[in-house]
Order: sequence, then C-alpha cells, then structure tokens
Amino acid sequence: MSVTKFPLTLRVTVTGATPDEIREKARVQALTFYGPNTELDVISAEAEAEGEHHNRYRATIVFRRVA
Repeated sequence: MSVTKFPLTLRVTVTGATPDEIREKARVQALTFYGPNTELDVISAEAEAEGEHHNRYRATIVFRRVA
C-alpha cells in the first residue's frame, strides 16, 4: 500500500534589500507552489548578507501548508 498524501515542506531562497521585500518574494513562490488560497506556516527563515553586494541579503525560508 503506497501513501499518496503526506506533509510536504517547501524551501525557497530569495534575495532582497529589506525584510519586507524578502518576505513578499518568498510568499509569492510558496503560494505559486501550494496554490493561491493556501494558508502557510513558516518552519524556519534565515537571512545572510549577499557577499559583495552591499545592502542585499539572501534568505532561505521553509514553508508548510497549514493542515
């Protein structure tokens, strides 16, 4: 017997200059994956300076659909 339904997390990596910009870009990607009316939960979110680019940050956010 195979399991066809199980929780699935989505990890997205985005870049931006501000926390709001990063949040919006990540949210758009997650809603594209899960569907536009999905309620999402953030499992983790980490940001770091993007090397040579001043005032730019790279963030990895892990989402899951709220059950």
